[in-house]
Amino acid sequence: MLVFNQIMENSNILVVDDSMSNLLLLKDILSGYQYNVIIENDGAKVVDVLKNNKVDLILLDIMMPNVDGFEVCRRVKAEPQIKEIPIIFLTAKVDENSLLKGFDLGGVDYIKKPFLISELIARVKTHLQLRKSNERLKNELYQHFLTQQSLQVSQNDLGIRNTIASIFLTHQQNEIYISLLEEILKYISCKYGAIAYINEENLIMCPAQISETKTINENIEYKISDIGTIAKVISQKTTIIENQINQKPFYTQMMVSYMITVPIIYREEVIGFISASGDCGDTNNGKLERIADYLSPIFHSRLSSHKYNIARRKAELLLQESEEKYRTLFNQNNDAVFVYDFDENGNLHFSEVNNTAINMLGYSRDEILKAKPGNFVEPVFSSTMVDKLRLVATDGPQTFETYLTSKNGNLVPVEIHAGKFNRANKFSIMSVARDISERKNIDKQILNTIVETEERERTRFAKDVHDGLGAFLSSLNTYVNLLSHDKIAQDELPAVYLEMKELIAEAVAESKSISNNLMPDILANFGLVASIKTLCKRLIPGNTPKIIFETQNFVEPESQKCKTAIFRIVNELLNNAVKHSNAKKIVMLFATEGKFISIKYSDDGIGFDLNQVQEQIKLKTCSGLNNLQGRISSLNGEMKINTSPNNGVKIDILIDNTLKDCEVE
Repeated sequence: MLVFNQIMENSNILVVDDSMSNLLLLKDILSGYQYNVIIENDGAKVVDVLKNNKVDLILLDIMMPNVDGFEVCRRVKAEPQIKEIPIIFLTAKVDENSLLKGFDLGGVDYIKKPFLISELIARVKTHLQLRKSNERLKNELYQHFLTQQSLQVSQNDLGIRNTIASIFLTHQQNEIYISLLEEILKYISCKYGAIAYINEENLIMCPAQISETKTINENIEYKISDIGTIAKVISQKTTIIENQINQKPFYTQMMVSYMITVPIIYREEVIGFISASGDCGDTNNGKLERIADYLSPIFHSRLSSHKYNIARRKAELLLQESEEKYRTLFNQNNDAVFVYDFDENGNLHFSEVNNTAINMLGYSRDEILKAKPGNFVEPVFSSTMVDKLRLVATDGPQTFETYLTSKNGNLVPVEIHAGKFNRANKFSIMSVARDISERKNIDKQILNTIVETEERERTRFAKDVHDGLGAFLSSLNTYVNLLSHDKIAQDELPAVYLEMKELIAEAVAESKSISNNLMPDILANFGLVASIKTLCKRLIPGNTPKIIFETQNFVEPESQKCKTAIFRIVNELLNNAVKHSNAKKIVMLFATEGKFISIKYSDDGIGFDLNQVQEQIKLKTCSGLNNLQGRISSLNGEMKINTSPNNGVKIDILIDNTLKDCEVE
């Protein structure tokens, strides 16, 4: 297979454009390919920059104020020490006159704006390599001239090179190779011949063939096994000369007695060959080898462009297929999918949603795309969700739970997986929201089972205390009453004391037995979250008001006393809400933020006059909020309340998560 080596890294490229944003974009792209990039936004300064810096290639914008790209090109080509630097024009003008003017002034190529990054890099690589090849060729010629070695290029060689250069500059694409072959055969005095290159599938592609009976000017495909002894040129990377033979080369049906085949080698790889044959020929003058050497970088450049065009067409087809598959998977996904982009101000906005998301929320596609990302989330979770999506850009994929609010007001519990992906040379964020209503129902069933089990255990515990420990304590009470009323004779006292001592021992033993059989406390064994869920179930068995309790990145405190204090704080909040707020919905969100535990509470109840309540706290006529404040203060915490009559209540609590048991009051 033909191998195309990469251009040498660390070449110096000067980018000239009056737009600083374009300069920075090009510098970022080219630097990613290990090029050293110099930028200049003033055409008048370009010549000075080139004289003071070694530059291998210039990317030059045409449309610039004051000194445009054409004038810059003219000035550069007028300076002997820098005129050989190749110039590629960057232009939105692709009319024939502009292009001809650019080439007449000395430009080697142009790239149309807006450009494809792949096209930009391919052309930059090609012209840098051509420059490297030309420099190498010049150095070789100069060394040959200085050392007066036998391989000096003759006047005839210069003539054929000029002819070859003229063919590549003036002929149409489909005429180049046949015209080139005709001139080569004339130069080396051969009748028949072929020019071929090797494609990426290791097949011989022959764009030009000349025999006595016909001239073929089309790309004919051969296998290596089809070209006979010429195959040795490819495997051995050397010229093959065959004299006094009587055979038909693959490119003609005529019998020949002489054939020469020369490999076209670029960076140690055979990329093609030239074969010529006839009745006689000059086998020793090396003409064909020198032509092949001269053609090598030109051949490679054209093959690179050809390969690039084929690869681009394949990539476009693959991209089209990929987009079709993506669209199908996107719309047929059973989970709700949302795609977000960042605008120029760094704000997130919807760019696409799938059909499942539309059905889940009950809004039209246009209504969703015009809304803000947090609009369809339960308000207390809105800012947290947007923050999580932003974190994807810096910290990678995020997974969290929240509640989406549909158009008809239903709350849909979802688990969201968010990550970023590249699209159109920028990254977007995709979040996949899975409805976890069924999982939540299972959690409720588990919680109900815990509550029911605990209630049965409480009943059993009460019965054990009543039937066992209660009987011993009742007997002790009887003896105490008799002793207090002096109803026992003096001589009976030792026996009574002994009996009481035995009753106490049996009561202690019974209490230990009950304690050992008691079900472990839910707070100690199941943790704070499970305890609060159980509390919610006990306080509101009929689900009115509705309590939504969720956690996000929550880490329970290590201190058991801290857990207990937080549990009592939540108990106080919920008791006050149930007794006084007339709320239909209560939302609590637990999160860990650095060294603090964050508790966000809100309800849609009747609210209250905060100033009035604070005055009552001072007069000690209101104990609820005072008790709540006291518990929070004992945990080195603080509380902020936002409420007013008929506007519900919002409470934000921060609690020190680093306290140890000995530090909790």
